[in-house]
Amino acid sequence: MIKIRELNSAKKEIALRSLEEWTVGKTLSWVNCINPTQRELKEISLKTGIALEDLEDSVHPNKRPHVIPYRNYSLIIFKTPYREGGAIKTASLGIFLFKKDVITICSRPIPALQHFDELPESQQILIFKNGAPYFVYRLLDHSLGDFFEMMDMVSDEIDLIEWQVLHHVQKVIPKEIFAQKRVLIYLHKALIANRDVISALEKHYLVEFTEDSFGVLRNLYNDTAQLIDLVTTYRDTLSNVLDMYLSSINNNLNNIMKTLTIISAFVLVPMFIASIYGMNFGGESAWNMPELYWKYGYEFALGLMALSVVVIYGFFKRKKWI
Repeated sequence: MIKIRELNSAKKEIALRSLEEWTVGKTLSWVNCINPTQRELKEISLKTGIALEDLEDSVHPNKRPHVIPYRNYSLIIFKTPYREGGAIKTASLGIFLFKKDVITICSRPIPALQHFDELPESQQILIFKNGAPYFVYRLLDHSLGDFFEMMDMVSDEIDLIEWQVLHHVQKVIPKEIFAQKRVLIYLHKALIANRDVISALEKHYLVEFTEDSFGVLRNLYNDTAQLIDLVTTYRDTLSNVLDMYLSSINNNLNNIMKTLTIISAFVLVPMFIASIYGMNFGGESAWNMPELYWKYGYEFALGLMALSVVVIYGFFKRKKWI
């Protein structure tokens, strides 16, 4: 799908144009291509002179962010986040920057382009009036804003996992922790590559960005550095949460073993007494279990068992084991 917005000659209105009506360099325009077909890519190539291979390459979802200056235009590939089925992912956004035109290509709809597309017309006119480089800056700024939103979502997920570890330990918690760590790894790689792109723009690799643009590019660089720090912090937090979870599991296991040991101690001595009197050594010898002939021998054995339990309980209580 291709959608073209063009600032009119009076610079007071933004009009929609078809690809057939659009002309490169006439006035500032934005050509937004979402999951374009092969036919659409060929039409753009014929209109702009961009090599078809470069257009196809910019749509590739795994393309690493980079900056390439060409004779009549420049190419910027930037990673931008999106959410799909509850999972946070990143997509490659291709930006072809001409003197007066900006072409954006992505393999799927992404929030950065949607937000930019939904801006009030008055704001879009102001952005268009400031030129194509400023337009690209605002687009990259929206993309980094989406990163911040995704990081807020990750933060909420981490808070939920921490609460579960502290209040309700579940077997699925390690799976959730590793899933969030995997998301953070992908975001970290994307942000590191994006930082290299912004650094290249600051170093005047593209002639479209003048020295006046360095101030706003520095803002992008600082935002990216802050996002990288956030990713590192959240990864450390998840590692600590995982350690906390493992400690909770070990503590629970120790409590279970302690309980079972105490129960075994309570049962062991009475069983020992019962096993002695269960041998039934009777006969004429006074040494062969005279309790068998006592009137209250059975009660004596039961009382001895009860006394052993009380003594053991008192001993454990004094040692503060229970």
